[in-house]
Amino acid sequence: MSDLIPAGYTPWQPASPYMTNLNQLGAIHWRAADDVFGVRVTHDHRNQVGVAHGGFLATIADCVLGQVIVRQTGKSVVTVQLGVEYLNAVKEGDWLEARVHIDKPGKRLIHATCMLEVGGRSALKVNGVFAVIGESSPPSQAFDG
Repeated sequence: MSDLIPAGYTPWQPASPYMTNLNQLGAIHWRAADDVFGVRVTHDHRNQVGVAHGGFLATIADCVLGQVIVRQTGKSVVTVQLGVEYLNAVKEGDWLEARVHIDKPGKRLIHATCMLEVGGRSALKVNGVFAVIGESSPPSQAFDG
């Protein structure tokens, strides 16, 4: 298993107590050039059948969705709804990338999609709805929804 982090990524430091205290998530990295997040899947991320736990994957997607929405819209948001589709297994050692697309930015609700991928293969698709709760302070690397 490779522990190497691909070029262009820097460590992401979450701001919320929930994310900061989730030691099981491991080190999440961020590529600022295109707002892509990544994490190396480790033994600690596995479920009882040996693949990445669905809760781990959904948590990554939810947090990345919030982070990118704040950065791209300047709005503070909270999650209202998530629809999660598990498409392919993610294994120990995989480099997991998370990409967000804002589908519909609104004044009260923002709809967005997050795709988690390993080597260009889709692993998880999350459709989310986020309520706008105000203007954010200047978007930073530290916000995590």
